[in-house]
Amino acid sequence: MKNKYVAGVLAILLGDLGIHKFYLGKIGWGIVYLLFCWTGIPAIVGLIEGIIYLCTDDETFQVKYCGMPPSIAVKESSGEYDQIEDTHKDETLMNNNDANHDDINMI
Repeated sequence: MKNKYVAGVLAILLGDLGIHKFYLGKIGWGIVYLLFCWTGIPAIVGLIEGIIYLCTDDETFQVKYCGMPPSIAVKESSGEYDQIEDTHKDETLMNNNDANHDDINMI
């Protein structure tokens, strides 16, 4: 899960080099920014992208710019994802304990 504030600051300060694109995992676009950094155009685009990153909400940022599926982004932003994992771990432990009791009863 990428942080939108880090991506926004990188885009504003180092947008001409495409550092924010590398951070977000968009390697191809990062190379394009590096190739055209001498023109100044990537700096302007990076400034605009940085402002956009900082103005979007976390869920939209994760879905649109990090490529995370919407269902996972919603679960992670609400903390629901952690609760689901904890419940699954508890069920697994309970099932293992039941299996152990069955083994003991068989002896």
